[in-house]
Amino acid sequence: MKRHLFWALVALAAGLAAHAAFALYVPAWWFGRQVERLAREHGRNSFFVMTPERQSELFPGLPRSGVAGLCIFDVTDGKVTFTADLPPGLWVASIYTRHAEPIYAVNNRQSGADSFTLRLSLAPGLLDQILGSAATDSLEDLASGWTVMSPEPTGLAVLWYPAPEAGVRAAAAAAMARSRCGASADQ
Repeated sequence: MKRHLFWALVALAAGLAAHAAFALYVPAWWFGRQVERLAREHGRNSFFVMTPERQSELFPGLPRSGVAGLCIFDVTDGKVTFTADLPPGLWVASIYTRHAEPIYAVNNRQSGADSFTLRLSLAPGLLDQILGSAATDSLEDLASGWTVMSPEPTGLAVLWYPAPEAGVRAAAAAAMARSRCGASADQ
């Protein structure tokens, strides 16, 4: 009897460990693979509007009638400037690491404008902060828009515009396509 109880507890512990590992590790791993696939298809530091099919693969919780635009950024070689141009109305801009950890989010009410510029850079490490060797933002950087520091060199900037009807999607996508993402001229 004790032997059966022991193996039942071992099986229960193994099941709990497998479930926890799957629930904690697999979503971030899957998201990272999707981001890498999109980076191969569209390139890094470039903006593109997703098709409804691809949008539902990467963001299954978002309605297909909405418009999602992405910039897969890489700040390894320097700052990246993300300029968003959105149609009037409700929208959300979110910045994620490549492992789906949120870094920054803003919506139309918080920003007060439908066009904005965001500067992305790599956050200084602990040693850089202690030694004081981290570069500080210039006044031009601070005056040009928002600055977001990423803890990882690669990530994803997402613009989402919830089109209320399927017919509005094409016009919203055309307006969102004016957004740009690229390496900053002043590194």
